[in-house]
Amino acid sequence: MFVYLNINKAYSQSDLNIINEPILDTTTQLNVATDFNFFKATNRYRKATAYLPVLFTAYGFTAVANKQLQNINLEFKEEILEHHPFFKTKIDNYLQFSPSIIAFSMKAAGYKGQNNMFNSAKLYATSILLMAGTVKVLKSATRELRPDGSGRNSFPSGHTATAFAGAEFLHQEFKETSPLLCYSGYLGATATGVLRMYNNKHYLSDVVAGAGIGILTTKAAYLINAKLFNAKRKKVNKVVG
Repeated sequence: MFVYLNINKAYSQSDLNIINEPILDTTTQLNVATDFNFFKATNRYRKATAYLPVLFTAYGFTAVANKQLQNINLEFKEEILEHHPFFKTKIDNYLQFSPSIIAFSMKAAGYKGQNNMFNSAKLYATSILLMAGTVKVLKSATRELRPDGSGRNSFPSGHTATAFAGAEFLHQEFKETSPLLCYSGYLGATATGVLRMYNNKHYLSDVVAGAGIGILTTKAAYLINAKLFNAKRKKVNKVVG
């Protein structure tokens, strides 16, 4: 009886070891699969968000000559005027700078970003110059009449482009260290675009194109900076070598 119990005890322990091993392996496999799926989902998300500003800009350009999209512009305008005929505010004149103010305030408060204050300022200045130049050229080339008839410089929305350039700057600087905060700038930028329509200064397509241009010019600024930095590093390495 004593021998039987010992054998049974030994068998049970061995059996437990055999059972436990696959469980550990399965857990590891599940973790690897989960990590891989998360990576694929993140990669798909990044690709999707990379295409969005291109689509926004393309939509705006298409609306300049497309009657159907122009009708959508008019429908939005009429809907806003019907429900808010006397709406008027100057908040959008200041709100357009809110994303960049948030970014530099975070840096001043000690939040770690992708670049130091000096390099961040250079990047932001580059993006604003690219954005402003693009907007000015397009306004002069298209000469689209504003919804309120106040001038022929409706396309694209400069306020919206400025706001989204700042929002993308905030995102680029803090996407690794503050994943949630880095998206906050897009809220202020979107509000800026909406207010431009409510103020009867821009059509929907002007605002959508402005958003796309703002994001793309900031992405271009970071790309230019990366190219210049790599070129300088190669030159230094060549001299040292």
